[in-house]
Amino acid sequence: MTIPYLQASGVQDVSVTSSIWKVVVSLVFVIAFIPACLWLMKRFQFAQMKLGQSDIKIVTVQSLGTKEKLMLVEVEGERLLIGVTAHSINHLRSFPSKSKSFASLMDEVDRENSADDKNGKEGVQ
Repeated sequence: MTIPYLQASGVQDVSVTSSIWKVVVSLVFVIAFIPACLWLMKRFQFAQMKLGQSDIKIVTVQSLGTKEKLMLVEVEGERLLIGVTAHSINHLRSFPSKSKSFASLMDEVDRENSADDKNGKEGVQ
């Protein structure tokens, strides 16, 4: 009578062991499946960006804080300097495209502003 009991116990052990292995294999599959899906999504997005060349290009972005940025955007041959916050987007200045570097344009703006400040102070005195 003990022999059938031992055989039944052995069958239960094999059944439990195979169930545990099924769970482990399923878990490994799911863990490997998530990064594979993310990689495929990223790859397809890159392909879509290449195919759908937009007329709007972000030339450069300068972060000013956690939610504030300056962005130089090129649209139909014209460069726009825009200020972006969490609540608004403001047009700050327009530049002709590719005539000068951004740094040289900003130096030119600084010179214009300093000249305007000097002229404003002379007119007041």
